[in-house]
Amino acid sequence: MRIIVATLLLAGALVAQDNHYWTHQFGTRSALMGGAVIGGVSDTSANFYNPARLGWVTNDSLKVSADGYQLSTLTITDGAGKGQNLTSSQGDIIPLTASGVFLFQQPRIGLGFQILARQFANTRASVRRERKLNVIDDARSPGDEDFIGSFQFDSDTEEYWAGLGFGWAITDWLAIGVTHFGALRFETRGASVTTRAVGSNAQVYGADSHVGWDLWNVRMLWKAGVSVQFDNLKMGFTVTTPSVSLFGNAIVWRQLTVNDLDLLENGTEIDLEANDRRDSIGTQYRSPFSMASGVEYDFGVAVLGLAWEWFLPVGMYKVAAPEGDKAFIIGPAPSQSSRELLTVYDGKRGAFNLSVGLEARFHRNWSGFWSLRNDAAADYLDWDDKLHLGISTWDLFHFATGISFTTRQDDDSPKHELMIGLQFAVGAGRTDQPVNFDNPEERLLLTSRTHRTDISYFSISLLVGYTYYF
Repeated sequence: MRIIVATLLLAGALVAQDNHYWTHQFGTRSALMGGAVIGGVSDTSANFYNPARLGWVTNDSLKVSADGYQLSTLTITDGAGKGQNLTSSQGDIIPLTASGVFLFQQPRIGLGFQILARQFANTRASVRRERKLNVIDDARSPGDEDFIGSFQFDSDTEEYWAGLGFGWAITDWLAIGVTHFGALRFETRGASVTTRAVGSNAQVYGADSHVGWDLWNVRMLWKAGVSVQFDNLKMGFTVTTPSVSLFGNAIVWRQLTVNDLDLLENGTEIDLEANDRRDSIGTQYRSPFSMASGVEYDFGVAVLGLAWEWFLPVGMYKVAAPEGDKAFIIGPAPSQSSRELLTVYDGKRGAFNLSVGLEARFHRNWSGFWSLRNDAAADYLDWDDKLHLGISTWDLFHFATGISFTTRQDDDSPKHELMIGLQFAVGAGRTDQPVNFDNPEERLLLTSRTHRTDISYFSISLLVGYTYYF
């Protein structure tokens, strides 16, 4: 019966866009520069990119910036079988960041704060397939049956960071700093597969399989940075610590119903009900240790920035692990413990990202921006049918462009700054089919074996930002 239970689990899970670390950038100029500002960031987004640079911010200021609107499309070719693509098209208003900095001239110290949407991803996909097909043995149901297969997937991931930063320009060429972040993560997931075969004798065969969770977690982490500058050359280096989970809660559920299917292929029909739901499960979430560095050079008419960040792997761990043993299958049949089947796991491989950004000064009040960056997938593939947080198996490439306009005070210092731009992201790769309805088999709950297929991603985002200088 243990083998049966393993077979009855959802064969695949649709990937969710939450295992990329550079999908969003924070602060409009930093976003338009593709995050290539670690060496020379000079505004309030230094709280996130390099807190050492807070010591060299020249004006007290408040900044609000956002992806005003994002439209994204995720497509899995033949995701539910030949010619049955799975597509998720989503339009979202995404808040990204609000930040500020307050300066002390003697010594040169900057105190900053930043609130940002570190992750914001959602996926919706569904498919239904109907056809005449001989899926039940003729000895039990002669001829073709009316076959119906349906699949539905919903996933939402949101993660918000709030940080307090400190930067100190120790000398004219050296500064250090640190930001303490608190992080709040929400994740909701639901996947359902329903199959039915109706015979000429009006006998109904089929199965329902549902799985999902709703969890949140609070944790904290730190980012430390150092920066040096010599005339037009600026350089920076940062480290971000692994996060420390504080507390959280999860609800996890799994349900399976089987009606008159020959799961063991021995001519015996099986009716089966198996389900459990666990509430008030403690949670943990781990983000990786990372190291980053950047360089920026001011040519006068243009500024060129380069940056990289290396994220270390996060080994497999339990996000939510129910306590207490309870049989998953309801009834007298021996069964696996639902504690084992309802445990949610996570884990990530390492990733290396690189960015280049250019600011061109058309006029002292007008600038244009262009940037390009990669966004490597931190996928972890060896799950062995475990419940796990979404994985993204394809790398992304982002291109951003935009302009800025600055109004000035009587002393020629900035007063208001408005930035607007567009960001495009594309990605492609291979992934497992979430479900396959091509050649249904009773032992697979009237589904087929899944295989690898193509996946593609595209998004366009509107970037808007405003800065007020005191």
